[in-house]
Amino acid sequence: MARKSRFAAERAAFGKLKRAVEKDPDLRGDIELAIGQLHERFATSIRENRFIVGGVLEVVLVAALRAAGVKAEDVGTSEQRIDIKIPDGGFSVKGHFKRTGDIRLINVLGESSATEWDTATLFVLHGIGIGYADPDLIGETKRTSDAVVLRYAALRDFLRQNPEYLIVCDIPPARRDAAGSELVSRSIAREILKGTKKLANYMP
Repeated sequence: MARKSRFAAERAAFGKLKRAVEKDPDLRGDIELAIGQLHERFATSIRENRFIVGGVLEVVLVAALRAAGVKAEDVGTSEQRIDIKIPDGGFSVKGHFKRTGDIRLINVLGESSATEWDTATLFVLHGIGIGYADPDLIGETKRTSDAVVLRYAALRDFLRQNPEYLIVCDIPPARRDAAGSELVSRSIAREILKGTKKLANYMP
């Protein structure tokens, strides 16, 4: 008898999401629209925007999982390793919007030298789609001075060879040019200042 994977809940949830997206063009379209608008508005070449883009991706995927019938909860601000909680498990979320380099799985500054990738992960990948992997499926990680990373090429090849772990959809590249991009802090400041009596007239 085959041994049950420690990531059975996460693989099942991803499978449910994959089937829902492939069956429902509106769900696929909504995911693509949300991520497309995110990248259109916020260039990740601006450092502060990178954290916001990652946080928005988490919310989009929570909504997508719920639309697929998965009980999903946004826990990115309260959990250390997972961003999305599901019954009996959870996911980390990583976006990678270029076709080279390493994907940072864990920032290890201040962590034990024995720290390893131990979390099921949803990868939002430019030019590929939304992929799933966990440490039992792909073990080609390495440790740099400040992170545990996974080679983009290794993940890409794994998803090509195992299409059951890939939702093919249109994920645009991240906006790199800062010119014309919104800056998160300024957008929030203007939203807040609109409700003031005097400062609203002096917004930059």
